Amino acid sequence: MKNLIVILFTVQFLVVQGQSKKVVNNNPEKNNTKTQAFTFGEELEYRVHYGPFNAAKVSMKIDKEPKIIDGIKTWQIIGEGNTHSGYDWFFKVRDRYESFLALDSLRPIKYIRKVEEGGYKDYEVAKFDHAKGKVYSSKGVFELKDHMFQDVLSSVYYMRNLDFSKMKKGDAIYIKFYLDKVLYSSKVTFAGREKITTDIGTFNTIVLKPQVVVDRVFPNEDAMTIWATDDGNLIPLRVKTDLIVGSIKADITKISGNKNPLDSKIKKK
Repeated sequence: MKNLIVILFTVQFLVVQGQSKKVVNNNPEKNNTKTQAFTFGEELEYRVHYGPFNAAKVSMKIDKEPKIIDGIKTWQIIGEGNTHSGYDWFFKVRDRYESFLALDSLRPIKYIRKVEEGGYKDYEVAKFDHAKGKVYSSKGVFELKDHMFQDVLSSVYYMRNLDFSKMKKGDAIYIKFYLDKVLYSSKVTFAGREKITTDIGTFNTIVLKPQVVVDRVFPNEDAMTIWATDDGNLIPLRVKTDLIVGSIKADITKISGNKNPLDSKIKKK
């Protein structure tokens, strides 16, 4: 049940080994840093299923105005995940993540993580000093090996601002992020395009496959699939993960305040 929430916030970018067939340079610091895919006031909501059971709700939103952190204008992004009351007896989840991203570079400036998962509780505040290559956390000081690290929530929005239009099946990108005293590097493979039907309509989507570590949870390295709108918003619509026992799926239930038209939505004739 813990992975229910983490899957959507981080799109479960787990540590991976190996190389892709082709690595695409999608570094917004070296290319266009202008934010194309989202804007202030955007709100996304998801229902999360474990097998046939509607077990939790996840929301991600961008505050309606920029926040100033250490003199830097930022996007404030808030992600919350809660199990429904009927499942609290089994595994209660009350998670809240906040990420403050610089408006120009989409690099995280500040990160807050407050989690309650079963009997486990944790709280962390971290600030990123990209010039010095350090993360100053309430849990310690950590060295960044380069200056493009994200936090777990900002990585989702970083990916949404990448250009997938020229990617071919099998192409890949790498995402580096910080989570709970550890620096991760993960590969995400472009798996093509598909049409899917959700609670809010049918969409043309791009399909991404983060490579996961095969262990007692995941049956194979391709166990996870993400579907995102094939338009200027690149909104995650569905995340599905096969487990050793059963599967977890998060499906979109609400989109509001999106920056660009939902051109990927197929209109009924």
